[in-house]
Amino acid sequence: MRVGVLEGFLSRRYLGFWEAYLKALEVEVVRAQVVPDLRQPYCLPVQGLLAQVEALKAQGVDYLLLPDLQGGVESERGGGACPWLLDLEATLHRYFPGLPPVLKVPAELSDKTLGRAAEVGHLLTQNPMVVGRALDRVRGLLKPLPPLKTPQGSVGVVAQPYLLEDESFRKAVEEALAREGLIPYFPDLPPEKLREEGDRLLPMDLPTDRELVGMVHYLHRLGRVKGLLLVVSYACPPIPGLLRKAARKLSKPHRLVVLGEDWGGAVKELKRELQGA
Repeated sequence: MRVGVLEGFLSRRYLGFWEAYLKALEVEVVRAQVVPDLRQPYCLPVQGLLAQVEALKAQGVDYLLLPDLQGGVESERGGGACPWLLDLEATLHRYFPGLPPVLKVPAELSDKTLGRAAEVGHLLTQNPMVVGRALDRVRGLLKPLPPLKTPQGSVGVVAQPYLLEDESFRKAVEEALAREGLIPYFPDLPPEKLREEGDRLLPMDLPTDRELVGMVHYLHRLGRVKGLLLVVSYACPPIPGLLRKAARKLSKPHRLVVLGEDWGGAVKELKRELQGA
Protein backbone atom coordinates (compact mmCIF):
# COMPACT_ATOMS: atom_id res chain seq x y z
CA MET A 1 0.00 0.00 0.00
CA ARG A 2 1.42 3.38 -1.06
CA VAL A 3 0.03 6.76 0.05
CA GLY A 4 1.19 10.00 -1.57
CA VAL A 5 1.55 13.10 0.60
CA LEU A 6 1.93 16.78 -0.28
CA GLU A 7 4.24 19.46 1.04
CA GLY A 8 2.77 22.92 1.39
CA PHE A 9 -0.85 23.99 1.94
CA LEU A 10 -0.47 23.77 5.74
CA SER A 11 1.49 20.49 5.68
CA ARG A 12 3.59 21.72 8.62
CA ARG A 13 0.48 21.50 10.79
CA TYR A 14 -0.71 17.98 10.02
CA LEU A 15 1.84 15.97 8.04
CA GLY A 16 4.22 15.06 10.87
CA PHE A 17 1.46 13.14 12.66
CA TRP A 18 0.00 11.52 9.58
CA GLU A 19 3.33 10.49 8.10
CA ALA A 20 4.33 8.83 11.37
CA TYR A 21 0.94 7.14 11.64
CA LEU A 22 1.05 5.76 8.11
CA LYS A 23 4.49 4.34 8.73
CA ALA A 24 3.26 2.78 11.98
CA LEU A 25 0.57 1.09 9.87
CA GLU A 26 3.43 -0.21 7.66
CA VAL A 27 2.12 1.86 4.77
CA GLU A 28 4.67 3.31 2.33
CA VAL A 29 4.66 7.11 2.34
CA VAL A 30 5.52 8.67 -1.03
CA ARG A 31 6.68 12.25 -1.49
CA ALA A 32 7.15 13.97 -4.84
CA GLN A 33 10.28 16.08 -5.39
CA VAL A 34 9.40 18.15 -8.44
CA VAL A 35 9.86 21.57 -10.03
CA PRO A 36 6.58 23.48 -10.67
CA ASP A 37 5.56 24.18 -14.27
CA LEU A 38 5.58 27.97 -14.27
CA ARG A 39 3.63 28.04 -17.54
CA GLN A 40 0.44 27.03 -15.75
CA PRO A 41 -2.05 29.89 -15.26
CA TYR A 42 -2.19 29.53 -11.49
CA CYS A 43 -0.51 31.17 -8.52
CA LEU A 44 2.89 29.80 -7.45
CA PRO A 45 1.63 27.68 -4.50
CA VAL A 46 -0.98 25.99 -6.71
CA GLN A 47 1.61 25.36 -9.42
CA GLY A 48 3.74 23.55 -6.84
CA LEU A 49 0.74 21.58 -5.62
CA LEU A 50 -0.25 20.49 -9.12
CA ALA A 51 3.28 19.40 -9.93
CA GLN A 52 3.34 17.19 -6.84
CA VAL A 53 -0.06 15.66 -7.60
CA GLU A 54 0.92 14.93 -11.20
CA ALA A 55 4.16 13.28 -10.07
CA LEU A 56 2.41 11.18 -7.42
CA LYS A 57 -0.20 10.08 -9.93
CA ALA A 58 2.58 9.02 -12.32
CA GLN A 59 4.28 7.10 -9.48
CA GLY A 60 1.16 5.01 -9.07
CA VAL A 61 0.20 5.70 -5.46
CA ASP A 62 -2.87 3.88 -4.14
CA TYR A 63 -4.17 6.88 -2.21
CA LEU A 64 -3.52 10.62 -1.98
CA LEU A 65 -3.55 12.28 1.46
CA LEU A 66 -5.17 15.74 1.24
CA PRO A 67 -5.78 18.34 3.96
CA ASP A 68 -9.21 19.78 4.71
CA LEU A 69 -8.06 23.40 4.88
CA GLN A 70 -11.31 24.81 6.28
CA GLY A 71 -12.41 22.07 8.68
CA GLY A 72 -15.68 21.54 6.83
CA VAL A 73 -16.68 25.23 6.95
CA GLU A 74 -18.24 26.57 3.73
CA SER A 75 -18.61 30.16 2.63
CA GLU A 76 -18.93 32.29 -0.49
CA ARG A 77 -17.06 35.21 1.10
CA GLY A 78 -13.33 35.91 0.99
CA GLY A 79 -11.32 32.77 0.33
CA GLY A 80 -14.59 30.94 -0.28
CA ALA A 81 -14.49 32.34 -3.80
CA CYS A 82 -11.20 30.49 -4.42
CA PRO A 83 -11.86 26.79 -5.17
CA TRP A 84 -8.33 25.79 -4.13
CA LEU A 85 -8.90 27.18 -0.64
CA LEU A 86 -12.51 26.11 -0.19
CA ASP A 87 -12.43 22.49 -1.41
CA LEU A 88 -9.03 21.21 -2.49
CA GLU A 89 -10.26 17.69 -3.26
CA ALA A 90 -13.14 18.75 -5.51
CA THR A 91 -10.94 21.23 -7.37
CA LEU A 92 -8.21 18.66 -8.00
CA HIS A 93 -10.77 16.19 -9.33
CA ARG A 94 -11.85 18.87 -11.79
CA TYR A 95 -8.31 19.23 -13.17
CA PHE A 96 -7.02 15.68 -12.74
CA PRO A 97 -9.27 12.99 -14.25
CA GLY A 98 -8.29 9.64 -12.80
CA LEU A 99 -6.96 11.13 -9.55
CA PRO A 100 -6.06 8.40 -7.02
CA PRO A 101 -8.62 7.87 -4.24
CA VAL A 102 -8.33 10.66 -1.67
CA LEU A 103 -7.88 10.39 2.09
CA LYS A 104 -9.08 13.77 3.39
CA VAL A 105 -7.69 14.62 6.83
CA PRO A 106 -7.96 17.66 9.13
CA ALA A 107 -5.33 20.30 8.38
CA GLU A 108 -4.93 20.90 12.11
CA LEU A 109 -4.35 18.41 14.91
CA SER A 110 -6.80 17.92 17.78
CA ASP A 111 -8.31 15.09 19.80
CA LYS A 112 -10.82 14.62 16.96
CA THR A 113 -7.92 13.70 14.67
CA LEU A 114 -7.71 10.29 16.33
CA GLY A 115 -11.20 9.40 15.12
CA ARG A 116 -10.30 10.19 11.53
CA ALA A 117 -7.00 8.35 11.93
CA ALA A 118 -8.83 5.24 13.09
CA GLU A 119 -11.12 5.41 10.04
CA VAL A 120 -8.15 5.77 7.69
CA GLY A 121 -6.28 2.97 9.41
CA HIS A 122 -9.18 0.53 9.09
CA LEU A 123 -9.58 1.42 5.42
CA LEU A 124 -5.90 0.82 4.67
CA THR A 125 -5.25 -2.28 6.77
CA GLN A 126 -8.59 -3.92 7.60
CA ASN A 127 -6.88 -4.90 10.85
CA PRO A 128 -8.15 -3.37 14.14
CA MET A 129 -5.17 -4.63 16.12
CA VAL A 130 -2.66 -2.99 13.78
CA VAL A 131 -4.67 0.25 13.91
CA GLY A 132 -4.79 0.23 17.70
CA ARG A 133 -1.04 -0.32 18.05
CA ALA A 134 -0.29 2.39 15.48
CA LEU A 135 -2.53 4.92 17.24
CA ASP A 136 -0.86 4.20 20.56
CA ARG A 137 2.54 4.90 19.00
CA VAL A 138 1.62 8.32 17.58
CA ARG A 139 -0.72 9.83 20.19
CA GLY A 140 2.13 11.95 21.51
CA LEU A 141 2.42 13.71 18.13
CA LEU A 142 -1.06 15.24 18.35
CA LYS A 143 0.26 18.45 19.92
CA PRO A 144 0.36 21.31 17.38
CA LEU A 145 3.81 22.67 16.59
CA PRO A 146 4.65 26.11 18.00
CA PRO A 147 4.74 29.01 15.51
CA LEU A 148 7.97 29.49 13.59
CA LYS A 149 10.38 31.98 15.12
CA THR A 150 10.41 35.46 13.64
CA PRO A 151 13.15 38.08 13.23
CA GLN A 152 12.58 41.05 15.53
CA GLY A 153 11.92 43.50 12.71
CA SER A 154 9.71 46.52 12.25
CA VAL A 155 7.80 45.46 9.10
CA GLY A 156 4.90 43.13 9.87
CA VAL A 157 4.31 40.55 7.13
CA VAL A 158 0.76 39.37 6.39
CA ALA A 159 0.10 36.46 4.02
CA GLN A 160 -2.05 33.37 3.67
CA PRO A 161 -1.14 30.82 6.38
CA TYR A 162 0.12 28.30 3.83
CA LEU A 163 2.63 30.89 2.61
CA LEU A 164 3.86 31.97 6.04
CA GLU A 165 4.66 28.37 6.98
CA ASP A 166 6.85 27.97 3.89
CA GLU A 167 10.53 28.57 4.72
CA SER A 168 11.34 29.56 1.12
CA PHE A 169 8.63 32.23 1.23
CA ARG A 170 10.01 33.66 4.46
CA LYS A 171 13.48 33.75 2.98
CA ALA A 172 12.22 35.59 -0.11
CA VAL A 173 10.51 38.18 2.08
CA GLU A 174 13.61 38.66 4.23
CA GLU A 175 15.77 39.16 1.13
CA ALA A 176 13.34 41.64 -0.46
CA LEU A 177 13.20 43.76 2.71
CA ALA A 178 16.95 43.48 3.38
CA ARG A 179 17.66 45.28 0.08
CA GLU A 180 16.18 48.38 1.73
CA GLY A 181 17.69 47.73 5.15
CA LEU A 182 14.38 46.50 6.59
CA ILE A 183 13.68 43.44 8.74
CA PRO A 184 10.39 41.50 8.77
CA TYR A 185 8.28 40.50 11.73
CA PHE A 186 6.15 37.43 10.96
CA PRO A 187 3.03 36.71 13.06
CA ASP A 188 4.11 34.58 16.02
CA LEU A 189 0.76 33.60 17.54
CA PRO A 190 -0.88 30.15 17.23
CA PRO A 191 -3.63 29.89 14.57
CA GLU A 192 -6.48 29.90 17.09
CA LYS A 193 -5.16 33.13 18.67
CA LEU A 194 -4.86 34.80 15.27
CA ARG A 195 -8.46 33.85 14.50
CA GLU A 196 -9.56 35.54 17.70
CA GLU A 197 -7.65 38.63 16.58
CA GLY A 198 -9.39 38.47 13.22
CA ASP A 199 -12.83 38.38 14.79
CA ARG A 200 -12.05 41.72 16.44
CA LEU A 201 -11.22 43.40 13.14
CA LEU A 202 -13.34 41.86 10.40
CA PRO A 203 -15.40 38.74 11.21
CA MET A 204 -15.11 36.08 8.48
CA ASP A 205 -16.39 32.54 8.02
CA LEU A 206 -13.45 30.46 6.79
CA PRO A 207 -10.67 29.61 9.29
CA THR A 208 -7.91 30.66 6.87
CA ASP A 209 -9.63 34.02 6.25
CA ARG A 210 -10.04 34.63 9.98
CA GLU A 211 -6.37 33.83 10.48
CA LEU A 212 -5.31 36.13 7.65
CA VAL A 213 -7.33 39.07 8.95
CA GLY A 214 -6.08 38.27 12.45
CA MET A 215 -2.51 38.81 11.27
CA VAL A 216 -3.45 42.32 10.17
CA HIS A 217 -5.04 43.15 13.53
CA TYR A 218 -2.26 41.59 15.62
CA LEU A 219 0.66 43.13 13.76
CA HIS A 220 -1.02 46.52 13.56
CA ARG A 221 -1.38 46.75 17.34
CA LEU A 222 2.25 45.77 18.07
CA GLY A 223 4.36 48.78 18.98
CA ARG A 224 7.45 47.16 17.44
CA VAL A 225 5.76 46.99 14.04
CA LYS A 226 5.88 50.35 12.23
CA GLY A 227 4.41 49.26 8.89
CA LEU A 228 2.92 46.23 7.15
CA LEU A 229 3.71 44.31 3.98
CA LEU A 230 0.61 42.49 2.71
CA VAL A 231 1.60 39.62 0.40
CA VAL A 232 -0.86 37.77 -1.84
CA SER A 233 -0.12 34.76 -4.02
CA TYR A 234 -2.06 36.14 -6.99
CA ALA A 235 -3.36 39.51 -8.13
CA CYS A 236 -7.01 38.60 -8.77
CA PRO A 237 -9.75 38.48 -6.12
CA PRO A 238 -10.71 37.29 -3.58
CA ILE A 239 -7.75 37.45 -1.17
CA PRO A 240 -6.36 40.81 -2.35
CA GLY A 241 -9.84 42.29 -1.95
CA LEU A 242 -10.13 40.88 1.55
CA LEU A 243 -6.78 42.36 2.55
CA ARG A 244 -7.62 45.74 1.04
CA LYS A 245 -10.84 45.75 3.05
CA ALA A 246 -8.94 44.95 6.24
CA ALA A 247 -6.22 47.49 5.36
CA ARG A 248 -8.79 50.31 5.25
CA LYS A 249 -8.92 49.97 9.03
CA LEU A 250 -5.16 50.53 9.38
CA SER A 251 -3.41 53.73 10.38
CA LYS A 252 0.14 52.42 9.90
CA PRO A 253 1.89 52.51 6.50
CA HIS A 254 1.31 49.40 4.38
CA ARG A 255 1.81 48.05 0.88
CA LEU A 256 0.19 45.12 -0.94
CA VAL A 257 2.46 43.04 -3.20
CA VAL A 258 2.03 39.90 -5.30
CA LEU A 259 4.18 36.78 -4.93
CA GLY A 260 6.40 36.29 -7.96
CA GLU A 261 6.30 39.96 -9.02
CA ASP A 262 8.91 42.68 -8.41
CA TRP A 263 8.40 44.21 -4.96
CA GLY A 264 11.27 46.68 -5.26
CA GLY A 265 9.19 49.80 -5.83
CA ALA A 266 6.62 48.97 -3.17
CA VAL A 267 9.28 48.23 -0.54
CA LYS A 268 11.10 51.50 -1.36
CA GLU A 269 7.85 53.43 -0.95
CA LEU A 270 7.11 51.69 2.33
CA LYS A 271 10.57 52.56 3.63
CA ARG A 272 10.17 56.23 2.69
CA GLU A 273 6.82 56.35 4.45
CA LEU A 274 8.27 54.66 7.54
CA GLN A 275 11.10 57.18 7.65
CA GLY A 276 8.64 60.05 7.39
CA ALA A 277 6.44 58.70 10.14
